[in-house]
Amino acid sequence: MRARWVFFFLFSVTLIFAQQSETRNVGSFKGVKASAGIDVYLKKGDRESVRVEVSGTDLKNVVTEVSGDYLKIHMAEGRYSRSRTVKVYVTYVEVSKLSASSAASIYAEGTIRTRSMSISASSAGSVEISVETERLEVGVSSAAEVELAGKAKIADFEASSAGEIDAYDLEAEEVSAGASGAGSIKINVTQKIDARASSGADIRYRGNPTKTNTNSSSGGSVRKSS
Repeated sequence: MRARWVFFFLFSVTLIFAQQSETRNVGSFKGVKASAGIDVYLKKGDRESVRVEVSGTDLKNVVTEVSGDYLKIHMAEGRYSRSRTVKVYVTYVEVSKLSASSAASIYAEGTIRTRSMSISASSAGSVEISVETERLEVGVSSAAEVELAGKAKIADFEASSAGEIDAYDLEAEEVSAGASGAGSIKINVTQKIDARASSGADIRYRGNPTKTNTNSSSGGSVRKSS
């Protein structure tokens, strides 16, 4: 009898921590912040909504809350576990700010079209999107990665502490780029580039800009790529 109860208990625990999902209603937002190793998938729609999928943890441990302009997605305090998987599917009406930290990842279906876009990634966070915008600002640090495609009129890139930006597939008219501390930036520019690299950082650019202003120091490198 005891063995039967033990089996029932273990079976119940397995069910609890098997894959679970739920749809949540959220307020309006213009930005998304993700952290704690959560994978976030963005999709444009007529109204904001969130669907959470988990395995290895409980749904209640995943926090999705709107604060200011941001939808914040993270784990409840003390509920971080490397053995769990959390995926959050976000439907947005408009989005212009993205932030990924602590090994979280943000992806987007299709191309995000917005007047301005601000992206930040830190502590091994990553962002991978296609965007069409007039003004783009991207900052990465601490081994974070951002991969971009699309178009921008004016783009500002900053990478430090082994952060990486790959924007070869994003065509920008004017670019300002700064890299330090082994940061890496890859860009595609058509008209004007202002780039500076220091402390082992590397900036590579494609295209034939008519105006170039580059500076490198302390082992940094700025060079045109084929």
